[in-house]
Amino acid sequence: MTKTTIRPLLRGAALALALLSSGSPVYAGEDLKALLELLLEKGIITQAEYDNKLRKVQEVEDIRAFNEAQDVRRVTAAVDARAEKERQFKTDIYGLLSAGYYSASNMKAGTLDAEGMSDQPKGNNRIGLKLTRELDADLTAMVTLESNFSARTGAIGKDAGASGANNAGAGSMASVFDREASFRVTSKTYGTLVIGRGPNLQTELNSAFDPRQNWNFGGLKAIGRYAGFHGASGINRADKLFRYISPAYRGFTVDGGISVGGVPGDSQYGAGTYAGARYKDGDFEAAYNHIRVALSASAANNEVHFFGAKYTVGKMTLSGGLAFTTNPQSATATLSTTTPGGKASVNTAFGGLVYRLTPTLSVNGAYYQVKDKTSAAGANDVGMLATGLTWTPYKDWDLFVDYANAHRRGNATAAFSIYDAWRPDTASPGTLAAGARSQSGFSVGAQYKF
Repeated sequence: MTKTTIRPLLRGAALALALLSSGSPVYAGEDLKALLELLLEKGIITQAEYDNKLRKVQEVEDIRAFNEAQDVRRVTAAVDARAEKERQFKTDIYGLLSAGYYSASNMKAGTLDAEGMSDQPKGNNRIGLKLTRELDADLTAMVTLESNFSARTGAIGKDAGASGANNAGAGSMASVFDREASFRVTSKTYGTLVIGRGPNLQTELNSAFDPRQNWNFGGLKAIGRYAGFHGASGINRADKLFRYISPAYRGFTVDGGISVGGVPGDSQYGAGTYAGARYKDGDFEAAYNHIRVALSASAANNEVHFFGAKYTVGKMTLSGGLAFTTNPQSATATLSTTTPGGKASVNTAFGGLVYRLTPTLSVNGAYYQVKDKTSAAGANDVGMLATGLTWTPYKDWDLFVDYANAHRRGNATAAFSIYDAWRPDTASPGTLAAGARSQSGFSVGAQYKF
């Protein structure tokens, strides 16, 4: 082989080595070694040159692999750091606001009609804060603070939406976080423990099984408050509550709790027990809840048995239920929309449907009936028919119109209102009460969830 022939080969080999050394790491491995072996075999390079070049290539490969591993470690560490920060604390501010206009007949003793701005005509106005920390992959801790508020007056806390003012007596402070002030620990394996002020299962069932999905105007809330299974402290929300919610097992969830009462000389004063369960299988859902609570003293126990069921078929959801309320209070007491500590011994039945006309437009209708079991049996019965139309142009917005008609007997004495806790005049909330006559009215408004 002449020098003229060797020089081009050397230049070509050098160029190939340079390209392979600086190119993709795929070619800097076995392919480069094969080329060096070929050059050695042809006598173009010596064994020493072969060994030296191969050693340098290996050093470059080791440095590249090390740097790549370091880059991966840095990225992984940054991702882990962000995940740990997010896992430690999450803050969620949420709420609901509904308001509108209403007009109704016989809204006070006598034949007084009323109209004006409605406060929370569909759902209870609320604003809340949740602070969450994931303790590990199975365990999460959460603090919840939630308050009712009035869109008419800006008042916050207990009864703010009903009376337009903070509900604080002389020498007392308003309950700002009237809806919830609780601490909970949730385990995917063992369930949830809730401690503090908060709702029991009854609140969730009243909302879930109300056929109209609008329970403040012509809905289940007004009926439940009148019949003694919603409203007063200890019935659907409780102070000093210890509540346990089990994980779902084949569609079943067990839910129960105790409200620890007690004053000097009466350990059962204001105490309550709650026990229930829910079952869900596809489009069918059913639930039962039992409440026994001392509303004012250990001798005055309000007892509730609540049954609810719901089934969705196509565009229609059917729902209904029964509630049996017994309150062995004074025989002279009467039914009341504000104090179920009175004589609330009634049977309640309700049923209705929601039909989705389009993906954003639905119509609803329901009938609610309360049967009085007191000494004046039947005098304070209520039969209420209600219907409505709801348009949901966005997932967080509802625009609605509702109509309700409540039939009363001529000798009724207990006050009832188709609009829950009706209080249009905040200047003198103590003197305003719903009437005992038949009522009818309509409501239009909007609701926004955030």
